[in-house]
Amino acid sequence: MINSIHAEWKKIWFPKSSRLYLLFAIIFSILMGLVFAFTTEITQQRALSELKPMSVIEVNMLGVDVVTILLILFSAVQIGKEFQGKTIQTYLITTPDRTHYFSAKLLTFFLLSFVVGVIVAIITLVNGQLILLSVHELGLSVSELWRFAVGCIAMPLFYVLFTVCATFFSRNISSGIVIPLAVMFLPAVTKLFPQAIQEIFIPILPASAIHTLSGIAQEGSIEYTGILTAFIIIITWSTLTIVMSIWRFRNKDI
Repeated sequence: MINSIHAEWKKIWFPKSSRLYLLFAIIFSILMGLVFAFTTEITQQRALSELKPMSVIEVNMLGVDVVTILLILFSAVQIGKEFQGKTIQTYLITTPDRTHYFSAKLLTFFLLSFVVGVIVAIITLVNGQLILLSVHELGLSVSELWRFAVGCIAMPLFYVLFTVCATFFSRNISSGIVIPLAVMFLPAVTKLFPQAIQEIFIPILPASAIHTLSGIAQEGSIEYTGILTAFIIIITWSTLTIVMSIWRFRNKDI
């Protein structure tokens, strides 16, 4: 498996365009976090000094949302072009076990999203803390910062995993992008429906679990599920998508 992961990593890292894209994704998302933080008077009609400390951090951490979207695009394109260009047939000659091939691909992109997610989450969190100290002259506690960081790192991890599965299942780039983005923005769509429907569907969505882990969802809100339930929701979504993707990849000809 290690050799397979190494081979998959070479596919990502060898092209110069991929390295530049990942560097761009990191820098751009960090800068966008700062842009969001310093434009609250336009986006929220409120100055930073009028926001609660956690809200100041949340605004800056939108950079993690940006890098997650960029990683979704990157992952779907990298995997989808193998199906659309039929190059995957060549790779399967050397690795005929399709479950093994899928697992290596999944772990490679999972590790990539972890590294990028950690870098962006830590830098944007430090930026947010510095902004908070300059505006309110106080910062969040260490425990709050760690919880927020863990929740933010979980976001690119989950959605990149979901993207890999969606692309393997659909076998094309467009669906590999649209499906995870639809799941990401599903809470916003759900909020257009009556309260009763929101209370049924919002708590079981991945976004609610991630917001609970990070501390963004406060106890008593529709999104809040509890830490243990949040882990169960993410694991359930991940397991179901992985099982469905492996089943389709193994049983349908390319």
